[in-house]
Amino acid sequence: MTVPTGAPPKKLLLSVFMMARNEEVNLTDCLHSVCAWADQVVVVLDPRTTDRTREIALAFGCEVVENVFENYSQQRNWTLDHAGLRHEWIFVFDADERVSPQLRRDIASVVADPASKAAYAARKRFIFYGRWMKHSWYGPWTVSIFRNGKARWEHREVHEHLIVDGEVGYLQGDIIHNDFRDMDAWIEKHNRYATLEAAEVTRTERGDRLAGRLFGTRVETRRWIKDRLWNRLPLRPLWLFVYLYFVRLGILDGIPGFRFCAMHAIFEAFTTAKIWESRWTARHPARNYYRDLLGRELAAHPHEHVFYRE
Repeated sequence: MTVPTGAPPKKLLLSVFMMARNEEVNLTDCLHSVCAWADQVVVVLDPRTTDRTREIALAFGCEVVENVFENYSQQRNWTLDHAGLRHEWIFVFDADERVSPQLRRDIASVVADPASKAAYAARKRFIFYGRWMKHSWYGPWTVSIFRNGKARWEHREVHEHLIVDGEVGYLQGDIIHNDFRDMDAWIEKHNRYATLEAAEVTRTERGDRLAGRLFGTRVETRRWIKDRLWNRLPLRPLWLFVYLYFVRLGILDGIPGFRFCAMHAIFEAFTTAKIWESRWTARHPARNYYRDLLGRELAAHPHEHVFYRE
C-alpha cells in the first residue's frame, strides 16, 4: 500500500467513540479507519480488560476513559455524559467494526453542512469468515452519527436503539463489521445476547424503552413487528432460517452463508428456550425430582427407610 506524503489533511471536527474490552485483535483496523481524519477518538475501556487494548489505543493517540461495562445502553449513555466529547457531531461504532471510505466521505459532508439533520443512519456490512453476508444479513440501518445532545440510547439490556430528538437521514456508505475473534467468542457472545433478549421479553417494567409503532419510524416499526408478531410466532428458529437463507437469499452467500444462517437460527432457539425457562420458573416452585422420588419410595416401603438416611 502506498502511503501519501506531504502535510496531513485537516481533521474533521468530530468526536468518535467505541467501547472495548479485550479487543486487541480487532482494535488496530478499527482505529486505522477513523484516527487519521477524526479530531477526537475516545476508547471507552472496561477496566477488566486483560490484553493490549489500552496500549493499542494510546499508540494511535486516542483518549482512553474507563468505566465498568454493565450493558451497551448504560455504557454508551455514560460516555455521552462523562467522556468529554467536545464536538457538535458524535460518531459511534464498535471495536470490531471499520468505517468504509464512502462512509468517511458521507460523514465529512454531514459535518460540513449546517443544514444537516439531527442524526444519520448507515447500514452494516457483516463479514463472516472473510465473506460479506451480502444477502442474508445486510443491514438493518443503524443510527451512528448524531448531533451532541440530540440523542440518547433507550434503557435496554441488548439490541438497544438510539432515540433521536429530530429528523434522521440515511448515508450511502457502510460500516464494515469484521470480527477476527474465533467461533468460541462468537458463540459466547450470542449466547449472552440470547440471555439478555429473553430477559427483555419477559420483564414487565419497561423503563425508558423505545415503544413500537406500526406506522412509526423504521426502528419503531421493526420494534412493533418484533414485540407484537415475531415474539409470539411458534417455531421461530425454523422461520428465521427460512427467512435468512431462502427469502433473503443467504443461499447465494455460499457455505459461510449457510453456517451463518444456521447459527442465527440456533441462537434464536436459545432465546426461545430461555424465555420459556423464565416463564416456567415464575409459575412453578423449585422441584427436586430425586427428593420427590425418595419421598414416594419411603411412603411405599417404610421398612426400607434406613437406605435413605439424610
